Amino acid sequence: MGKFLSTSGLILVGLISSMATLQPVHAQQGSITGQIVQAGTLRPLSGAQASIPGSGIGALAAGNGRFVLSGVPVGQVTVRAQSIGFATAEQTVVVGAGETVVVNFELSTQALDLDEIVVTGTAGGAQRRAVANVVGTLNAESQLENMAPASVQQLLSGQVSGVAVNIGGGNVGTGGSIQVRGAGTIALNSNPLIYVDGVRIDNSVAGPQTGTPTSRLNDINPEDIERIEVIKGPAAATLYGTEASNGVIQIITKKGTLGSAPSIDVMVRQGANWFNNPAGRIPDNYATENGQIISQNLYADEAAAGRDMFRTGRVQGYSMSIRGGREDLAYFFSMNRDDEEGFLPNNGVTRTSVRSNLQLAVTPTLDISTDVGVVTSNTQVAPDGLGGNYGLFAMTLWGSPLTRNTPQRGFMVGPPEAQEVIDFREELDRATVSFSAQHRPKDWLSHRLVAGFDLSDARNSLFWPQRAQPAYGGFSTGRKQVVQRRAVNYTLDYTASLTHDLSETVNSVTSGGVQYFTRELQVASALGTNLPTPAVSTVSSAANRTGDESFVENKTFGVFVQQTFGWQDQLFITAALRADGNSAFGESFDAAYYPKLSASWVISDADFFDIGAVENMRLRVAWGRSGLQPDAFAATRTWAPITGAGDAPAVTPGNVGNPDLKPEVGQEIELGVDASFLQNRVTLEATHYRQVTNDALLAERVAPSEGFVGSRFINAGTVSNKGWEFSLQAIPIQTRSVQFDLTGTFSHNTNRLEDTGGRPPLQADTRGRWQHVVGYPLGGSWSKYIATAEWQGTDLVNVSCRGSEESGFAPTPCSQAPFHYVGPSGPEKNGSFQNRLTLWNQLTLSALWVYVGESRRFSTTTWQRDRASSNSLRRQQYLSGTLDPILAAEIETLDIEHPWLERDDFIRLRDLTATYNLPSGMVEGFGAARATISVSGRNLWTPWIHPEFSAASIDPEAKRDRSTANRPFQRWEQTQAPLPSSIVTTIRVTF
Repeated sequence: MGKFLSTSGLILVGLISSMATLQPVHAQQGSITGQIVQAGTLRPLSGAQASIPGSGIGALAAGNGRFVLSGVPVGQVTVRAQSIGFATAEQTVVVGAGETVVVNFELSTQALDLDEIVVTGTAGGAQRRAVANVVGTLNAESQLENMAPASVQQLLSGQVSGVAVNIGGGNVGTGGSIQVRGAGTIALNSNPLIYVDGVRIDNSVAGPQTGTPTSRLNDINPEDIERIEVIKGPAAATLYGTEASNGVIQIITKKGTLGSAPSIDVMVRQGANWFNNPAGRIPDNYATENGQIISQNLYADEAAAGRDMFRTGRVQGYSMSIRGGREDLAYFFSMNRDDEEGFLPNNGVTRTSVRSNLQLAVTPTLDISTDVGVVTSNTQVAPDGLGGNYGLFAMTLWGSPLTRNTPQRGFMVGPPEAQEVIDFREELDRATVSFSAQHRPKDWLSHRLVAGFDLSDARNSLFWPQRAQPAYGGFSTGRKQVVQRRAVNYTLDYTASLTHDLSETVNSVTSGGVQYFTRELQVASALGTNLPTPAVSTVSSAANRTGDESFVENKTFGVFVQQTFGWQDQLFITAALRADGNSAFGESFDAAYYPKLSASWVISDADFFDIGAVENMRLRVAWGRSGLQPDAFAATRTWAPITGAGDAPAVTPGNVGNPDLKPEVGQEIELGVDASFLQNRVTLEATHYRQVTNDALLAERVAPSEGFVGSRFINAGTVSNKGWEFSLQAIPIQTRSVQFDLTGTFSHNTNRLEDTGGRPPLQADTRGRWQHVVGYPLGGSWSKYIATAEWQGTDLVNVSCRGSEESGFAPTPCSQAPFHYVGPSGPEKNGSFQNRLTLWNQLTLSALWVYVGESRRFSTTTWQRDRASSNSLRRQQYLSGTLDPILAAEIETLDIEHPWLERDDFIRLRDLTATYNLPSGMVEGFGAARATISVSGRNLWTPWIHPEFSAASIDPEAKRDRSTANRPFQRWEQTQAPLPSSIVTTIRVTF
C-alpha cells in the first residue's frame, strides 16, 4: 500500500493543479464588494464566506472583513454571507455592466442553531430541532484555529460533555480509550462505535503492547475533519442497533461546496515535545547501607555526568488542501505529512495521509459522492508500563542506590543506553472508502445508499537485541516478536424517507432502512528467542521459534422503521423500531428488537411563550434501547487441537458455549433543555439521563460433568448509569474591539451494579483489587484494612484487620477479614473550561482547562517500590522499624491494596494558544485571502492533583484503563511515561 500511497500523492498533485482551473468562466460584466461584520459590535468577521449561490463565484473575507466578487453577470443576483457560529444572511442586488455594487452584511450570533443538520442517530439527516436526544457537536475547523492537537483523541479531549477521553501515556503516536456516560457492560469493550462519513471503522486499541498501545481512531488526521458528532446512549443510538449502547461518534470530513471558487489552504507546523520538570517529578530511590538509609536521584546523577536521559523531540507537520466546486461538482483534496518525536529517544511517529472527497450532482434529483482516505504510518514506541525488566521508567523508578557504582549506575537492570536500542514499532497501511448516493425522485420521496469499507494492515514488531546480562533480564539473549493484524470492516446502509403534509400545520416523515455490517480480523504472529548476535533482528534467525494464527468474523443485519410527526415546525414526536440478527448470538436466539420514542418541543416558537431574556428554548425527552453483542465465539462450542497418542492429531474440549446467549440490552431515558439568553450571548444545554443495561454478560463456571473446564458467558447481570451533563457558552464582553468568550462542560455519572442473579461478588482480577459487587460501581476498588499493629523491636506483632460491618468492624485475623469498599474506579466527573479573548479581530488568546474527578487507579509503580523493589523511603523505614506500625503492616500484609489505590483527580491546562491574523494588506501582497500564525502550548501546567496521588506515579493521566489489553475495569499504572509538554507554532494561509 505504500507504493499505492505514493502514486496517489502524484495523482493528487495533478488533480489539484487541474481542479484549480475548474472555476467557470464568466464575462467580466461587473463586481460586488463589501464587508461582513458581526451584528451589534461591527467586528469584522475574518474568514467569512461571500458567494453567489449556483454561480461558482465566491470569496473569503479578509482580515478586515472585506470581500470582492469578480466576474458577476449583469442582472439581478443573490449574494450570500455565512460564517461558523452565525446566522446566514442573503441580499438581492442588481449588477450593471462594468459596475461595482457595494453590499454589506451584519451577521447575528447563533450559538444555539436549531436548524443545523445533524446526521448521527437520524434516518438520513435532520434538523437539530427535530432530534430529541442531545447530539454533541465539535466544529473541528474552528477548534484547530485555536489549538494544535496531535491526534483526534486530543482534539476531542474536554470538548463534549459526558465523553471521557483517556489520553493514555507519554509515547507520541499512541492513544487510549473513550468512554461515554460510564460503563454499562461487565465483560465487553466499552468503546463507542466510530463512523467516518457513514462507514464504520476499526476503533480498536492495538499496536505494540507496551504501557500505552496505539489507537486506530488517531490514524485520522485532524486537518481533514470538518466536524464531529456524538450521540451518547441507547436513547439516541437505537437506529445503530446491536453494537451501539456505548454511544456513537461520527466523523464528517471536509467537503467542497457546489458553485464556489477554488480555495487552497496551506499549513506548516513546527514545534517541540519535552518532559516537563523531570528533576522535580522523578523521585529519589532509597536503600539501607551500613545501617543508614541512603538515597539517589538518578536524573540528577545522569545530568551531572553529562548524560541526558531525555531529549527534546521535534514536531513538524505539513498540509495542503484545495476545495471548491462548480454547479454540478464539489471537491476536496488534501495531503498531510506529520513527523513527531517524543522525549524518549526511541519514540516517534511519521504519518502520511491523502484524502479525496468528491460530490457530483448527476441530475437535479441525484447526487453521488465518494470519500477516500489513505494513510500510512510508522510508529516507534518506547517500552513503558509493562516492562518489569526493560523500559527506561521501570529502570529508573525501581532502581537502587546500592548499584550506583556498578555498570547499572543505580538503574534496576540496565542503564538508559541499553533501553534506547529496544525497538517496538507499528507499520500501518490503511484505507477508508465511502460511496453514497442520494436520490429524490419525488418531492415526497428520497432515499440514500451508503456503502464502503475500512481496511487496516498493521505490522507490530517488538525487538530486544542480544546483550550481555542483565540488560533486559531474561530477554537479554535476544527476542523478536512480529504480529500481523489485518482488520476489514464492510458497511452497507440503505434508507428511504417519505414526507407528507397531513395538513397546513402537521407534517409526517416515514423512514425505513436496512443495514449490513461485517467485521473481519485476521492475526498472525511469530516469536523467536535466543538470537545469535546483537546485529540479528529476524525471527528466522532465532534458535527457538513459534507461531500462531487466528481469524474472527462477525456479521450484523438490521432493519428499522421510523415515524416522525411535526407540528408547526416546533413540536416533533418520533417512534422507531429496529430488529437485528448477529452471528454471535446463540443458535436458540433469533433476533433482538430495539424500540425508540422521543419528543422535541421548541417552546420558544409557541405563541404563548414570552420570557424577555430568553430567545430560544427547546424541551426534549427521548427513550430507547440498543444493544451490545457478545464476542464472536462466546456462544459457540469449540474444540482445541492437540497432539494425541502416536503423534496423531486430536482435539480436546475448549469453550462450552451457550446456545441461548443474546446481546446485552441498554435502555435509557434522556430529558433535556436547550436555551439561549440575553440576545443569544448565553447558551445552555442541560441533560439528565437514566440508563439500565439488562442481560449483561457474566462468566459462570462450567460443571465438570459437562466435560468442559473454565467458564461460559450467560445473560444474568443488570447495570445502571445515571447522571447530568451541562454545556454552557457565554459572551460576557462583545464590542467592536474586544470579544471575550467562555465555554464550559461538566458531567457527573453514577454507576451501579444492580443484580447478578444471586451470584456472589465477581473479582475483576485475581487479587480482588477490583470487584463487581451488587449495590456498588462496576469494577469498584476494594481492599482489606489494618485494624491493629505494634512494633516489638523490629518485628510487627498484634497485626489484625478490620472485621465485617455486622461485627461492628471488630478486629479479626487478616486471613479471615473481608474486603471493604474503597471507592469507584471512575472517573465519575469530567469537566472543561475554555476562555477566548479576541482583540481588534487580530489577536486571539485562548486557554482550555480539563478536570477529572472521582477517579482512582492502582499504582503498581509505588506498590513495587514499597514491596518487591524495596526502594521507597517508607519501605526502608519499615525495614528499620521506624515507620508507623499501621503503615508498616499495610506494606507487609497480603490483600491490603488501598495504599496503592490512589486518587488521580486533576486539573490541567490542556492548551494555551495565541493566534494572530496577519493584516489584510500584508496578506493580499502575496496573493492570499487570509493568513494566521499561532503558538500553542500543550500540557504546560497541572495546578492541582489529588493529595492521595503518589509522586512515583508522576502523571495522573498516564495509565492503562479498562478497555485495553482485555483487562476490563483494571485501571492501573506501571512506570508509564508522563504526557509530554509541547509548544507548536502553526502558520495557515488561505489562497
